[in-house]
Amino acid sequence: MRFFFHFLAIAALLVYAAFVIRTAAHLILWMKGPSAEKPGHGKKPLGGGNIGAAALDVIFLRRLFRVNRVLWLGEWIFHASLLLVLIRHLRYFLTPVPQFVWQMQSVGRAAGYVLPFSLLYIIIVKAVANRGRQMFAYNYFLLAAFFLISSLGALLSIYFYPNVVAVKEFMMFSLDPQALFSGALPGEILGGFQGEVPFLAHFLLALALLLYLPTHIFAAPFTIYRAKRRQGPVKGDIFTS
Repeated sequence: MRFFFHFLAIAALLVYAAFVIRTAAHLILWMKGPSAEKPGHGKKPLGGGNIGAAALDVIFLRRLFRVNRVLWLGEWIFHASLLLVLIRHLRYFLTPVPQFVWQMQSVGRAAGYVLPFSLLYIIIVKAVANRGRQMFAYNYFLLAAFFLISSLGALLSIYFYPNVVAVKEFMMFSLDPQALFSGALPGEILGGFQGEVPFLAHFLLALALLLYLPTHIFAAPFTIYRAKRRQGPVKGDIFTS
């Protein structure tokens, strides 16, 4: 058991590092490319109006709203719920935990119950809209993975009740390379994870998703801003196909 948790912590650190490197590389390539339209490269100067419009497109998915309002409802609820859930999860990765994170715990917990239903709604809407047409398997994979992870997360909150102290200890341990490679695994982790199979399933699925999550979505604000200047089409959400 000690070897398993030690291996899992190292794997988690490697996944975190790979995700950060992939995301940074994508942003660097975007910034270096001619399409980045840095000052002096575009025909128009940078404008606050374009930035504001792009921000509204990102926050409210306005372009998707114009195309498909039925899908937009589920997508917006999904994005909003996911953001609140991620803020709630920051308590496991930060020491000390900022006050605003503590203040968002109740809201984040409620969002965790909404999240799987919003994904189920999106899956149904997309299945109906794409009936008779091809939809990328990768798109369904992301939706299914998010749904399974969020469903397990909701169950952990209302039924399985993991040892949050052990979870915190494990997360902090997996973020400390010096402790990881010293071979010293805190006893609190081993003692607190007895029978925590649902949490481990939730965590392993989240790591797998992080490996396959497309990093281009984090450049979405810049892409939408560029499209706003060119008045060209742009995808308004992660799962648009």
